[in-house]
Amino acid sequence: MKDLFSSIFLSKGTNYLTDDLPFLEMLEYFKTKPDQDMKDLGKFVSEEMIESLDFIDHHAKPVLQMWSLLGERIDFIRLSPDHVRILKKLQDYGTIRKIYNHDSKLMYHFSSGYIISDSGIFCTLTLTAQTVYILEKYGSQQLKDSFYHKFVDHDNPWYGATFYSETQGGSDIGANKTVARTEGDHFLLDGGDKYFASDAGIADAALVTARIDGSVKGAKGISLFLVPAYTDDGQRNYSIRRLKDKMGTTAVPTGEVEFSNSTGYLIGDLKNGIYLAMEALIISRIDDAIAAVGIARKALWEAYRFAELREAFGKKLVDHPLMGRDLMELEIKLEGGIALSMLAADKFNNSASSRPPYDDSYQLARLLGNLAKSIAADTSAEVTRYSMEILGGIGFFEEFPMAKFHRDSIVTSIWEGTSNIQALETLEILTKKNGMELVRRFLNETISRFNDKNHAEALRKKVDSYLKEIERMIAKNEREFYSKEILKMLGKLVAASVMELMGQESKDKNMILKMTSRLYYKLELDELPLEYSDLSNNKNVIKWMSTPK
Repeated sequence: MKDLFSSIFLSKGTNYLTDDLPFLEMLEYFKTKPDQDMKDLGKFVSEEMIESLDFIDHHAKPVLQMWSLLGERIDFIRLSPDHVRILKKLQDYGTIRKIYNHDSKLMYHFSSGYIISDSGIFCTLTLTAQTVYILEKYGSQQLKDSFYHKFVDHDNPWYGATFYSETQGGSDIGANKTVARTEGDHFLLDGGDKYFASDAGIADAALVTARIDGSVKGAKGISLFLVPAYTDDGQRNYSIRRLKDKMGTTAVPTGEVEFSNSTGYLIGDLKNGIYLAMEALIISRIDDAIAAVGIARKALWEAYRFAELREAFGKKLVDHPLMGRDLMELEIKLEGGIALSMLAADKFNNSASSRPPYDDSYQLARLLGNLAKSIAADTSAEVTRYSMEILGGIGFFEEFPMAKFHRDSIVTSIWEGTSNIQALETLEILTKKNGMELVRRFLNETISRFNDKNHAEALRKKVDSYLKEIERMIAKNEREFYSKEILKMLGKLVAASVMELMGQESKDKNMILKMTSRLYYKLELDELPLEYSDLSNNKNVIKWMSTPK
């Protein structure tokens, strides 16, 4: 039987690592060397994964089977056999296991996430990564001896989850009503309504927030627990009430979880639960950013190849100056989002040993994670939406993969805290965690490494102007009102500075990052429109996406 998927998806056969020239240069900048597994992953995603997940999205969604044939409550999430196979293949490439046995540590996971990017199936890997991270870092030796090896097992690895949000609170974890009471060497969790429980039914164990009897009100009274899906004697440890019907990310089942005398094991001490819970979220926020720009890359790549083949008004779409301008603007913004996301990943990777009350390196990584998630999500929504438009009417048809890219991109601004949450956390870091000094120091140190002193001086003036304006907004009583503008201003400054260094140190003879960095500065900081000469003189910025001859 002939496979004709390449006739509806032009990018099949693309290696999303080795063919992605800007991303390869970024990996080189962050000293992350891809191994053979990562190279094979790049091929696997376009050759098999996208086709399988497109089919799962339309025809084979996860299903909740609540009862067995004999009438026993089982809460079994049925996945298509191909879904299970894809998950296992992604695990085989080391997306979780290599966090702890690879030189690049978390950067291996983050980089693999960009290649995978599908925000449905990658969510399962994200939730597993943060579960493993918290367990390894803060779990007692007894807890690690009991569970850690199961998550990194090569043949049958466990999966994780984070069950935090409840109906009445959403992002306000301090409003959680799930309670925990001591029972010997463990706790029993009751009540509560974990309303946004992604990976329910896949997860073998989950990080769960709950309030120990007698604890203080609010976020500081929250503790963190590891809750296995099954007890030692094989009984269900919690119930899954239903699965959500979502507009995208169908490959990750999102359900409602209820606890009743559910066995849980405390992670860390009683008073630091909220900090550990939020630390885990930094991984998923960075993964959200990484997935957002990874999806956008695939969508734009596909749209560019379509524009190379499609003729309108006597010439290829890509040869129309207006289309060329649109493609270039999208590419410039996208590379800025990728650079910012990878910077956040690198800074968190390097600060991962920090513990509460946390040092400056952690607070900077946390700040960058907020900037990256918000800007990457906005960029992804814009890029995937316009990539659909490039395909015209058929871009809106569900029979082609492009619509799924856009649907899956939208959630990245919502998961793990909406853009307003990111803005408010950014404000908190700036005002209470020495964030203004940290970001000023980072920008000045970065600019000091520029070879082009004229450009360094120009960017330094932008930094001084932007930071002065940010300080003015922070000084107002209505600072919360301006917090999203503050986030966007900082994101553009940081992206422009790191992009210039990437371009400066790039070994790519096509000078893609070098050209993009200057165009990003013009477009986002000077806020000037592109000129026709920008398009004609910098064609390599988009031409590298061409279909190989």
